[in-house]
Amino acid sequence: MQRQAVINGNATMALINSETQSKKVDARQARLPLRQMITRSIVGPAKTGKRPRRSKRLGVYLLAVVGPTLVVSAYYAFIAAPIYVSEASFVVRMAAPPSSNVFGSLLQNSGITRSQDDTFSVQEYIRSRQALKELAERLPVRAIFGSPQADWLTRFPRLWENNSEEQLFNYYSNRVSVIHNDTTGITVLRTTAFHAQDAADMNTSLLALGGDLLDRLNNRARGDAVRFADGEVQQAQQRVIDAQRNITNFRNKELMIDPNASSMSMIDLISNLTSALANTRARLAETRKTAPDSNSIPFLTSQAAALEQQIESERAKMVGSDKSVAPRIADYESLVLLREFANKALVASLDALEAARADARRQQLYLEVVVPPQMPDEAEMPYALKNVTVVFLSLSLCYLLAWLMVTAIRDHESG
Repeated sequence: MQRQAVINGNATMALINSETQSKKVDARQARLPLRQMITRSIVGPAKTGKRPRRSKRLGVYLLAVVGPTLVVSAYYAFIAAPIYVSEASFVVRMAAPPSSNVFGSLLQNSGITRSQDDTFSVQEYIRSRQALKELAERLPVRAIFGSPQADWLTRFPRLWENNSEEQLFNYYSNRVSVIHNDTTGITVLRTTAFHAQDAADMNTSLLALGGDLLDRLNNRARGDAVRFADGEVQQAQQRVIDAQRNITNFRNKELMIDPNASSMSMIDLISNLTSALANTRARLAETRKTAPDSNSIPFLTSQAAALEQQIESERAKMVGSDKSVAPRIADYESLVLLREFANKALVASLDALEAARADARRQQLYLEVVVPPQMPDEAEMPYALKNVTVVFLSLSLCYLLAWLMVTAIRDHESG
């Protein structure tokens, strides 16, 4: 009887405890949101849902990360075509002007200096549409970029491109790169193609086109400088011719070769007449003193008067009126002065022309190839391992960020 009573008491206590636990669970579930109650009623306890959630997470990882990585790996392993790279380096130089300093001339390296501005001109030209146009005249560019050996993702035109000139230029920009080193001044030209010979031919042709551009720049600079100096020479020559023509017209008009020479002869004549007049006056004065009744006195008097009249006439020819020699001398000297100025300008313009020609010959631009383009014997691109690694790491990072966001949202809802 006592054992039966103990059993009944234990059963009663167990029943009371179970009812208490059920009440606590009911009270806890009453405090949960309705959506979590429904989720727990469908999924069941948390312990039983860990394995399906892990399997679901693994499936998402395989689909979002491993699958695309395998697709990219298969593309590079079985589909991607090999791409050959041809590389060359060059520098643009020009002849240095002669240095007036002795030490400067000693320090010059073979009279050659680096021309950085023209290097940039060559770089921009190689990247331009004009370079593509001239390259297409030398090589079948469309056939090179659209090689049948290339895969459908890299062959021109690609799926998202058309066969227009603009799309061809965009494709060309991706296949040709020009890299300049400011420290050394060397420019590296890289060309890529699906055949090694095509890559080397493109590189060689672009270097030749860059050299042709420098030749055109040389010819234009030389032509402009020499043309301007030659124009100055022609103008100076015309001024000399006009000045000489004016002097000739003056001589024909005034009937004298050189008014200065004529005036000198007049001066000599007046000087002689003045001397003769002085002698005549001296003789007349002596005769009047020694022989006042001499018959030579009227002769000497008339001779002195004639000399005085002749001197006045000669002086009138030199100065005193518009018909005198003095105005003609002024006009003639101005014409001679203009001719001298024209001759000096002609000499200066001739010197400038020679200097321009020498400067044009000295400042010749050169495209000096440092490393000539070589035909590659092995494909350098595409970088399969690098690209697959980048894809795998990028997708893994995106998956990790997404998983962290989902976990944070679930913790926030269950908190």
